[in-house]
Amino acid sequence: MKVYRYIFFKALLSVLGVTLIISLIDISFNFFSQIEDISSSYSFSDALVFVFMSQPFRTREFLYLCVVVGLLATFIDQRFLRSINVLRQAGLKKFNLALLLFFPLALINFSTFEFLVPDLTKGAFEFRKSKVESSSKEPPTVIEIKGDTQNGFQIVSEKVHVRFGTDGSVENDSQETENFKNLNFNTNLKYLTFSELYESTNTAFENFNLVVKTELLRRSLNFISYFFIFLIGLEILFSFNKALNANRIFVYGFGACLFYSFIEKMIVDSIDVFSLPYLIQAFPILFIPIYILLRRRYFFN
Repeated sequence: MKVYRYIFFKALLSVLGVTLIISLIDISFNFFSQIEDISSSYSFSDALVFVFMSQPFRTREFLYLCVVVGLLATFIDQRFLRSINVLRQAGLKKFNLALLLFFPLALINFSTFEFLVPDLTKGAFEFRKSKVESSSKEPPTVIEIKGDTQNGFQIVSEKVHVRFGTDGSVENDSQETENFKNLNFNTNLKYLTFSELYESTNTAFENFNLVVKTELLRRSLNFISYFFIFLIGLEILFSFNKALNANRIFVYGFGACLFYSFIEKMIVDSIDVFSLPYLIQAFPILFIPIYILLRRRYFFN
């Protein structure tokens, strides 16, 4: 039991250390980006308040990267590595070891984004808006334009529904606008909780539905990719640890996570721009057969 406690707290401290370093760098850049808005109504102290209130959301965006790098970095410590080897000799499998290290942190990430981060983030931007954009108090309005080669096109929102026929006719119909009432719209869907996203998956706004379902699937499944990136790194450590030093561990951790982040954003944007099926966002599941293939061909059991 003491070995498990040591491993867990050692891994947690390593992840927190990496997260703190990257967060401090991000805070610095975020604060400097606020300087151009400094005025009599938005002081340096206001900018600091906004930066620290919004930082949990920003940290969440790179938290899995910190988890992967932080966990792999713990294996540099020979005492930690000996503790892991003791558990492995006792029958602990590498996959179960990865679950033991990774999933408590993933659970923390999920729960904080559901119960803490969204309200704090929305509060931060409302605070900033009251200081910097005091003239803009109107909430955003969602408008959908539906095209039809045979019947013309129509413009629908919660305030108006207008049909433009191919023959030049114009109709004003308020019936469909009711479907847009209570639309949980936000300029950045990443600020919404899981429950708020789920409530918005079947609105009358088709394009909005696509974006919402894509974000819900992205947020639910992207941890799978980072988990298998960490698991592959773990296999590399145990299979080739004599030829692997600290620099190579960091290069692999940062490189693999940043490359995946680029692919993820590209797929999200492609779904939105080209109106592709949102199920494409489930591509992290492909990491499972990739890992199985690598394990059978290149890694030692």
